[in-house]
Amino acid sequence: MAISRDIDLHIDQQYCGNILRDDYSETLKAQLTRYINCFRNFERTNSPAIPYISAWLETEKIIWYEFVSNRFLSILDYQGDNLADFFKKSILERRIYKYLDYAIGVKKETIGQQELSGNRKELREESKKTGFVEAVYKISNKQNKIIWLKDQATIETYETDRICLSLGCLTVVTKEMEAEEQLKRVEENLKKTNQKLKCLAVSDGLTKIPNRRRFDECLKQEWKRLAREQKSLSLIMCDIDYFKLYNDNYGHQAGDDCLYAVAQAISSKVRRPGDLVARYGGEEFAVILPNTSVDQAIHVAEGIRATIQQLQIVHSQSPISSFVTLSLGISSGVPRQNLTAATLLAVADRALYGAKQQGRNRIASKAL
Repeated sequence: MAISRDIDLHIDQQYCGNILRDDYSETLKAQLTRYINCFRNFERTNSPAIPYISAWLETEKIIWYEFVSNRFLSILDYQGDNLADFFKKSILERRIYKYLDYAIGVKKETIGQQELSGNRKELREESKKTGFVEAVYKISNKQNKIIWLKDQATIETYETDRICLSLGCLTVVTKEMEAEEQLKRVEENLKKTNQKLKCLAVSDGLTKIPNRRRFDECLKQEWKRLAREQKSLSLIMCDIDYFKLYNDNYGHQAGDDCLYAVAQAISSKVRRPGDLVARYGGEEFAVILPNTSVDQAIHVAEGIRATIQQLQIVHSQSPISSFVTLSLGISSGVPRQNLTAATLLAVADRALYGAKQQGRNRIASKAL
């Protein structure tokens, strides 16, 4: 009978649940009564921890609270009768942290509001199976204030009543999670900055295409790859004809406009994956064509030459426009013991010189 008096007492005083009022076993009611007494006594210690007891029927999706700390109500700024439903809707995301091992460290898994809504049954089944819950919730209270709560709970199952109890404790971890979010933003910004710096390191500031450094890296990589595959690599060296005279006639700003326009025009004619157009230096440009024979490279080079010959270059600081031509030298070969990338480059450079000697605005080539 002592148990019944305890039960009646809780029903009369701030009891918010269903189990003590409904037709459940005396064993469950007695145990729940003891838990509620313990949690109420704990709440009186003014500990920052926020105790709660939630419950659900195994056969239904509905979850409710058997005990709620006043501090929990205060944080949520909620005074209604359906706290469980309000709390569920206030959750913006749920995070769990899993320690994998020393090398990998902690893995964070985040479930958003929409995904969480569809996975609640699975999450309850998982917590019942493990007997323990540990998660962090990002919530928005009635005043739209963002609060982070860490939830730790043990799960008890009463098979006779088909009831599950979650005996939990919430801790406000807003400062810690905001610090984590800030660190994440800093890391993302740092990553973006590093990517920009890496891009700047291998890009030509004027023409916005890869620079000599990137060309050298790419040539080295492709040479090694094609040596394994025994496939040919072709190079095209391009030089703007009479560029010094162009600068003398139109000025250096016009010369910069010319370099940019030519770089973009060459790039527009070389678009296969793996191909590379780079500013080699001054008014010279270089093109790497992996898996390309000398005849195929000549075809690409002729497209470049014809495009530049017809290119009208607009001067940004002058109402006039102008035209230029290119001389191009090609070398092509399959990487082998007596042929290096440096040799292929030197041959392309000599071919370019030959094209200039032959009258410019033309192509010279050599296969190795």
